[in-house]
Amino acid sequence: MTPPEPPSRGSLLFADDDPLVRDGVAELLRRRGFACTCVASGAEAIAQLQQAEFDALISDIHMPGNAGLEMIAAVPQITAGLPVVLLTGRPTVESAAKSVRLSVTAYLTKPPDLEDLIQILDQAIASYRAFRTMRSSRVRLRAWEQELENIEQTIRRSPSEEGGGPMASYLRLTLRQVMLMLADLEHATAALEKPSASTGPLDRVDHVAALRRTVEVLERTKQNFKSKDLADLRKQLEQLLSRTGG
Repeated sequence: MTPPEPPSRGSLLFADDDPLVRDGVAELLRRRGFACTCVASGAEAIAQLQQAEFDALISDIHMPGNAGLEMIAAVPQITAGLPVVLLTGRPTVESAAKSVRLSVTAYLTKPPDLEDLIQILDQAIASYRAFRTMRSSRVRLRAWEQELENIEQTIRRSPSEEGGGPMASYLRLTLRQVMLMLADLEHATAALEKPSASTGPLDRVDHVAALRRTVEVLERTKQNFKSKDLADLRKQLEQLLSRTGG
């Protein structure tokens, strides 16, 4: 079952074979703005992680398919960096030690304090979304580098050919990358608008300064590159600046 479109607060996968705890806590989290997909075993959790994207995993320790935390150990291979919050009704030194070795986000006893759980989730999800944005940007930049190399090779193979074809490809490629980077900036700005322990005043100033410099460059070069797309890009960046108070 594919989870519903996640609200801005985050999409959660909740794995627990105790329906009273699972359904009760999940309903409380939904009321606070989270989307929750519930499963009852480690195997079901793995299947969900393989077919859908989540912002965090909440998991019972003692349930089918996770008796030795084997399901939790498999999570990084499926979804790198996914925050994991462990719940247990029978806390032990052994399970706590195992969870530390697996670098889980939190280890809580049942029933969890709702406010503590929400605070943990908000902070972990903000960090994870930043991680995902940076990772996707890095992958995209590598693909961009490969495409640029292909254009360079085309020019080398036909040095006497007019540069219109390769240069047109280069401009289209660059504009596409700029628009994708704008989308990343949109996500980053949205994250800055939410209070977070990991985002301080200096981080905000750095992002605003970067946006302002980008707008200034586009303004200075608008006579050299007359394009409606670039004009729209400058307008969107200015809107981002106004939202951040820059």
